[in-house]
Amino acid sequence: MKNENRPQRHLLSTRLMRLASFAAAAAIFFGAYWAWNNAGKPAEVHSISPAAVPVTATTVQPSSIDITRSGIGTVQAWQMANITAQVSGRISEIPFREGKMAQKGDVLVRIDPRPFQAALDQAKAKKAQDEANLANTQKNLSRDETLLTKGGFATQQTVDNEKAQVQVYQAGIEGDNAAIEAAQLNLEYATVEAPFTGVVSLRNIDIGNLVTPASIVGTITQIEPIAVNFTLPQADLGDLQSVAANGPPAVLVYDQSGKKLLSRGILEVINNQIDQASGTIRLKARSDNQDHKLWPGEFIQAEVVVRTEPQALAAPSEAVQRGPDGTYVWLVSADNTVRRQPVKISEIQDNRTIISSGLKTGDRIIVTGQYGLTEGARIVETNGAQAGQGQS
Repeated sequence: MKNENRPQRHLLSTRLMRLASFAAAAAIFFGAYWAWNNAGKPAEVHSISPAAVPVTATTVQPSSIDITRSGIGTVQAWQMANITAQVSGRISEIPFREGKMAQKGDVLVRIDPRPFQAALDQAKAKKAQDEANLANTQKNLSRDETLLTKGGFATQQTVDNEKAQVQVYQAGIEGDNAAIEAAQLNLEYATVEAPFTGVVSLRNIDIGNLVTPASIVGTITQIEPIAVNFTLPQADLGDLQSVAANGPPAVLVYDQSGKKLLSRGILEVINNQIDQASGTIRLKARSDNQDHKLWPGEFIQAEVVVRTEPQALAAPSEAVQRGPDGTYVWLVSADNTVRRQPVKISEIQDNRTIISSGLKTGDRIIVTGQYGLTEGARIVETNGAQAGQGQS
């Protein structure tokens, strides 16, 4: 059976080889014909348009912007006083509540007043005794002076002694008055009152303890108004002096991160000298602090408004790029393509950059997505915002 099929297989293989040779010849022929027919014709190029770059953009609009100089500092009480005794004695009462407001004149501490009241009563009694002795001596003097002038029934020595005694009692009464004043003052010192309205601290001494003039029961701090102490570089001194010449400049007080506005106040004091070690000038601002957002000892960031730009063209700072030739922004054309636009910067305020030249009102610029841009690139905006909105 195998020997009978061998000629058929040989015939099939021969036919397949002929067909393959014919197909190859046809391919060569048609390839040569296409090359001859298209000789000298330009090849067709099928271009693919690049995809639009997604960006965010904003329109530049004029706005009022405060130009500030910022520094770090701390909040301090406008006034602070120790709650101390001025006399020695035992504490009988501490009426104040820790951490609460106390009004000026409120009683903070009472010391047992009985010893001081007794001393006052004793001084008054001594004065009454001296006044009685003085009155009696003056009567004797007046009678003896009459007897001396009428008939010598009294001696000159007696009259002179009585005059001296009158002077002694008069001086004694003056001393009694001083003793009464001292006793009265000690009695008043037994009651410690708030010297101003403020917040009272935790107390250091409890009722029943003996105190002396060196004892500190607690402290009271005035927080309405409150002081903000901070520093600025000495290079800002000129701007500060210029704005302060027209009145106290405004001061904005932020939290330690510089993000949350806590209070607004005014600049009260520019220190009388520059710290040579740090090259800074110390400043003191005042805030009414009626909402108590500022607290003594708190770390803050303060900004002094040195001037206001009423019609400033400002761009988000992230929109401003820096290249070998300077600063520029990506400007959006009407056909949604972009080009580099050189700009000049006058101020950088927070996250806004004030442009002095290179942009005009209504220009649309790229804020984010610049990394994918080239000159003439087409863009698609994912969202929009308005630039240059100032703070009032």
